This record gives sequence, C-alpha cells and structure tokens, in this order.
Amino acid sequence: MLNRYNDFILEQLLLESKFNFSNRFSQVLSLMVHSPIKQSLIDLEKSQKDVNITQNYIDITSTKDEVTFIPDRRAQQLLQENPSIWMTNGSLPNSKFLTFNKDQNGDFKNSTIFSMLGFTPQEPINQNHPVPGAGIKGEIISETIGPRSGRTYVLFKWNLGGEDKLICLNKEALDYKSDVENKLYSQSRNPIRIGRLINSIMSSVGMKVTPKEVEDFSNAYKSAWDMMNDAFMKFDVVSGYDIQKWYNEDNYESDESTLGGSCMRYDYCEEYFGIYTENSDVVKLVILYSDKGSSVSNGKFTSRYIKGRALLWKTNQGDMFLDRIYTNNDSDVELFKQFAEKQGWWCKKQQNSSSRFTAQRGLAIKEPIYTVDLNWADHEYYPYVDTLSFLKLNQLDSRDTSGVLSNDVDVINASYELRDTEGDRDTV
Repeated sequence: MLNRYNDFILEQLLLESKFNFSNRFSQVLSLMVHSPIKQSLIDLEKSQKDVNITQNYIDITSTKDEVTFIPDRRAQQLLQENPSIWMTNGSLPNSKFLTFNKDQNGDFKNSTIFSMLGFTPQEPINQNHPVPGAGIKGEIISETIGPRSGRTYVLFKWNLGGEDKLICLNKEALDYKSDVENKLYSQSRNPIRIGRLINSIMSSVGMKVTPKEVEDFSNAYKSAWDMMNDAFMKFDVVSGYDIQKWYNEDNYESDESTLGGSCMRYDYCEEYFGIYTENSDVVKLVILYSDKGSSVSNGKFTSRYIKGRALLWKTNQGDMFLDRIYTNNDSDVELFKQFAEKQGWWCKKQQNSSSRFTAQRGLAIKEPIYTVDLNWADHEYYPYVDTLSFLKLNQLDSRDTSGVLSNDVDVINASYELRDTEGDRDTV
C-alpha cells in the first residue's frame, strides 16, 4: 500500500527542487475521485519543500494518456536565467495583506499562516512591516495554502529605502512580471504516459506504490480529463436582461467565495445594469451553470443556477476581453481561463478589481489599455465596474446617450469612475 506523503520525513531525502504542476493539471486533479496517490501529489506540490525529482512542472496535453514535463535540471537553469519578479497591483492595501491583529491571549490571529510561510513578525509592527503600495516590485520568498480559506498566501520581499521588508500577502495582490513561467511550460517539454510519470515521481521521493494503485490512478486521471473537457458544455454566453438575471444571488449555487460575496448580487442592484443590458453589441456575460437544478435538452446543458460568471467585452482594440471571474469554487477560475483560451479571448491573469492588470491568453501575456464604445452610456444608475471602470459621456447634443469605457482614465479623458456600490458615478 502507498505510504501517505505526510508520514515521510522529507528532510531525510536528497534536497534539490520544489515540485510544481500547472493550473490545468491541478484542475484535472480536483475533478478526480479521492485516492492516496492524488493526495500525495497535492501534498507534495502544496508543501513547496525541496525534493529529489527529475521531472518537474507537469502539464496536461491534448490526449488523456499523456502529460508533459520539463527536466528539472533545465527548469533550474531557466529559473536562474530568469529571476521571478512580482508587482503589487491595485488591490493593495485593501485587505490583501495578513494583518497583525492579536487574540485575547496576545497571540497573532494569523500565526498559523505566518508559521507556514516561515515568517516571524517583529515589533514594532508599523516600523518593521510596512504595507507596500501598488506598483512595487519584489519577490516571493515562500508560498502556502490557507488551511481554512483555501486561498494562496505568500511571503513577499521588497526593498524600501535600501532595506529589505517582508509582508504576508494574499497572492491575488500580486501580478507576475516575468515570462519564466511561460518558458517553463513551453520550452524543453517532454511527453510521458501518466502511469510512468507517477511511478517515477513516487520512486524519486521514496514512496512505494503498487501496480494496481498506479493503474487505478491512471484510469481516474483519464476520466477526470474527459470530465474537464466536457465541462465546457456547462458554459453559456448571455446578453441583455439575462445579465441582470444572472447577477442576482437567488440564481447562485451557493453564497461561497467571490460569487457569493459580490457587491452587485442584491435585488436592489437590478436597476444598476443599464450599461450592460442596453449595450448587447459590446458586452455580454459568460456564465457557468451549476449541476444543481440542471438538465440537458437537445444536447444543451442548462440549470436554474450558476456557479460562476464574468463579463465579456468587445474592445475597440480588436480583443474579446473576459473581465474578472467570480465563482463559488476557486478551482473553477482556471476552467474559465481554459474556456477563454479555447475561444481566443483574453482574460485577467489575476482575479481582482484593478484597472491596471496583466491579460493572458494561454501562455501569452500583455498589459493592455482597452476602450469600449457604448451606444447608451448615460444612465441614472451604474454598477460597480471592476476593470473598465472609467467612463466618458460624449454628449455631442441633447439626444446623444453614447460614451466610452476604459481601464485608463487619461486615454479617454474620463469624467467618471464607476466604483460605487450604491449605483452612483463618482466624478474623476
């Protein structure tokens, strides 16, 4: 039988590299039935401890029998040649760093995650641990998954006045500013059958598996691969007043995560969505149907509920842009990105409300400035807009209702910012 990963003393192994796999491989794992091998892979990747491996940065392929990897020696060479650089985005300092609040015993409430990241707060807090503003470059020292929230947290280091500073951040507060990850998943890739890879990895880290366990895992992987590809049938693109319908929380699978916490989910927000419902030529809503209340008719999957949504913009720059993704399950964010890639759309690399952002389409990334022309831009109420939040009303004459949205205030000489949760527009 397979020995569980946590039962091994990893420090006794020959330490070399951190084990990693792609978001797409993670998505397949999340769809698999539970198995000891699956859990060991997840634990191994999540721990981010150094292990002795020869294959690294595992990714799926277009066939369910194979995955690809990069030889670890080549991966380490790429990492040395391309140091990872991260930049804080516009979501800081709004609740994206782990606070130093203490409980009634005087202990830090976030002590568990601090410990997992190898971080020891130093007094005085305000002096030793300032919060970086937006646009600050630095590096990730360590990374972990919150045991309760499931969110990814990092220990971020940056230089302030010639002195290195440390802070624990929600990873959503950072944008990746290096293309090394693209190179790791695009250069020197080698195919390998999934069963052979599992045997190799488990042997490398000293975990014994039986042929039956490997066979069961391989079959479960192939089934999950099929499921993920079929999952695209649960997406739909709607427009007009259907956007208003699917924003309402009564139609959500649950009140979990970012979808359940959306500020535009309430009944009273229905009158805010005019710029969406009345401009169907340039803005639509991509929804992911829930299995709850679902049915299939004439080959089309539908449901009374959704578990994810994201606005889809037709930009003046020629891109179809999938805006911030809201989901009930964090794992579905990657599914949205894969669906966008299949359609040829660009999407936000990090799911936040920042107007300055990195866009991705598969392995390609860029930092765009988008504009979208609206035939009917003049409304009494407006929604909270995550990315294209700046508005200019053309007002060419008394009957002109047109305008333009952008994620850049200056490029359109914007008059308003649409960041009010009560339906107002704020003068820039």
